[in-house]
Amino acid sequence: MSKHFKRRFEFYYQSVAVYAIALIIYAVVRGTFAESEFRLVFRDPIVYAFILVLVYSIVVLAFNMLYQRDVVVTDDSIIFQNRFDSKEIKISELEWIRVGKAKRMKVRGSFRVIKLKLKDQMRALRINPVHFHDEKSMMETFRELSQKVGVHV
Repeated sequence: MSKHFKRRFEFYYQSVAVYAIALIIYAVVRGTFAESEFRLVFRDPIVYAFILVLVYSIVVLAFNMLYQRDVVVTDDSIIFQNRFDSKEIKISELEWIRVGKAKRMKVRGSFRVIKLKLKDQMRALRINPVHFHDEKSMMETFRELSQKVGVHV
């Protein structure tokens, strides 16, 4: 068994689109008609705030697309990889795996979390499955893996 879970970028695309549209709408609404021609207003501090947020969103999108963080689960290890590096965690190095249950309020699985506790680290690694494609398969894969580690969820 080898399953590859790729990171989602839809949220970043949507946020860039929404901020760009909001900037355009605000600039058009605040624009002025002078001598039968339309002039956009760019000296407004709110326009600067929109531009700052838009640039920040574009940088975050570019950073995430550049690194392409993925999770690969095999029979005997979990591999966290990006474009430049990868880190392999053997099943024998894990103390436990906990897969969060669905809450009563279901908001696209966003309340679920997967925690991996390594034997030699104090803090558990957290994976939010909603950030990856095929999150249901990811949850099921980690449930099966948790049984191999010895913790039943």
